[in-house]
Amino acid sequence: MIVVKKRNKSNYLRTLEAINRRMILSDEEKLHLLNMQKGFEGELFFDSLVEEFLDLDALVLNDLLFTEKGNTFQVDTLILTGDKILLFEVKNYAGNFEFNSHHLLTFPGKEIVNPLNKLDETSIKRRQLLSKLNSNLKLDPVLIFVNSAFTLYNAPIDRPVIFPTQIREHFSKINKSVLPLSKKQHYLADKILKEHHDESAFQHKFPNYTYHFLKKGLWCTECSSPTLTITQRTCSCKTCGYRTSVEETILRQIEDFKLLFPDLKVTTSVIYNWIDSMIPMTRIQKILLKHYTIRGATHGSYYE
Repeated sequence: MIVVKKRNKSNYLRTLEAINRRMILSDEEKLHLLNMQKGFEGELFFDSLVEEFLDLDALVLNDLLFTEKGNTFQVDTLILTGDKILLFEVKNYAGNFEFNSHHLLTFPGKEIVNPLNKLDETSIKRRQLLSKLNSNLKLDPVLIFVNSAFTLYNAPIDRPVIFPTQIREHFSKINKSVLPLSKKQHYLADKILKEHHDESAFQHKFPNYTYHFLKKGLWCTECSSPTLTITQRTCSCKTCGYRTSVEETILRQIEDFKLLFPDLKVTTSVIYNWIDSMIPMTRIQKILLKHYTIRGATHGSYYE
């Protein structure tokens, strides 16, 4: 198995988390962030299941974004084997749900869009894209629920749905494929990646924020707590106990700044103010010089 495209936390999610550390979000914004975090955690868990249970010659592509006939669609995971393409829609839902043709219902009665409908739409668009790429490989779409605390009542037995207790058996069946990969699959994977769009090409809606409104300081790189003990070399979190270098902590704050304010220049004084003067400017400058490229004249220099 070769992971052709790894899964990374999206810039959108990273930006929302950076905002959340520095200002109070509305209840709706907090719920949206929480759902995105749970979704990403579920996708990472799915990746670990693929690594554990998939045992055959295959190419794995994660987090793909495409535009087909003016419509944008996302694919959680594509797995190319010797005889077909597996398309996985990953869900990390927890709790009790009831299935109907249009929605999933939580037991309090809240309606959630039926993910099978999204899977059907993605499958259609995926087949259109494969046709454009001149591929005749069979496409097998699967909706997979990865959270062991998830229960779905009235689940359809004639739809491609895999529940947590079925995951091992599902991959065991996949492993029985006897056809090895050929140049055709590798060539197709390259063409798929060329069709993939960078996340920055799409517009996202963020909470309203300004530089002056956001809280300044340092946060734990593990749990985002602001309660840090800072020594000459390390930052230790009083909340979760995580310990890392001052350099790593500063770099995280620099990357947050670049995400939140892509049009502003990164300078020593700007970062010094951004972290609320918690680290000396000389130390910040050394870190910037080590990890970024300096641009401009002495008094107007900045880092990229």
